[in-house]
Amino acid sequence: MARPVIKDAHELIGNLFYWVIGLHALAAIGHHVVFKDNTLRRMI
Repeated sequence: MARPVIKDAHELIGNLFYWVIGLHALAAIGHHVVFKDNTLRRMI
């Protein structure tokens, strides 16, 4: 009975992490291209 709930929670958390990682990468690229600051260089 708990297996479907755990599977759904696992899938949801995984998808949320993908979104956070993607937004973080876009923000870093935005800082580099739009704001032209050193944020991306400091991250690397």
